[in-house]
Amino acid sequence: MADAIVIDALTGGYENNTLFRKISLTFPKGAFIALAGPNGSGKSSLLKFFYKQLKPEEGTIWVEKADLATLKQEVLAQNIGFVPQNGRLDFSFTVEETVAMGRYANPQKDDAKRIYQAMETCSILNLRNTPVTRISGGELQRTFLARALAQDGKILLLDEPVNHLDIAHQRSVMHLLQGLVAKGYTVIAVLHDLLLAQAYSSWIIFLKEGAVAADGPTDEVVNEEILKSVYNVKSHRIYDPHLDKELLIPAW
Repeated sequence: MADAIVIDALTGGYENNTLFRKISLTFPKGAFIALAGPNGSGKSSLLKFFYKQLKPEEGTIWVEKADLATLKQEVLAQNIGFVPQNGRLDFSFTVEETVAMGRYANPQKDDAKRIYQAMETCSILNLRNTPVTRISGGELQRTFLARALAQDGKILLLDEPVNHLDIAHQRSVMHLLQGLVAKGYTVIAVLHDLLLAQAYSSWIIFLKEGAVAADGPTDEVVNEEILKSVYNVKSHRIYDPHLDKELLIPAW
């Protein structure tokens, strides 16, 4: 399996706080990858290296076999789309205007077509003329995802994409992401809900205190031992008839 992103001996973090020390990871291409771990383990910070908000002190990050350090921000935006945690807009841009912002890094003659396709994929065409200040949290999340899709990159980074959404909207967004993976996208999502990670991701990476605790295929990696090691909680398995498999849940 080819890799979308490869981290080689990354050391780095924030001023006076080196969070990661010589970690190496691969992110399989065309997979739904969940980043999991306790608060403060480095999940959101790791994403920041991928769009160059943070820069390594040592080590190399490869994006589609290109050294990230050599990529201009414009080129990077053509490869990677980012959906922030708790994203918001305080100005009354319409949904379509917001999605169109994703074309700034990759302007072409067929901008209108690509913007339309992104809204269609995210099921927000009916909202295209609605100000983003007047739509629901789930609709706003779909709008930000459509903006990322409009960039035309095949790698999507999402920081807690279903945070603060109700169950129905969580399911809707996760199904949408799963559908994008089926179309060839690589989705890398920070997820706190391990049930969602088990239900939707094909690959999972557990971080703890800036180190890689475990990574690999989700069904193989998620077990009682890793939850005890990473979260210090006991767990047990339940059978989900819809997924036709067992899921691990914390012992409350």
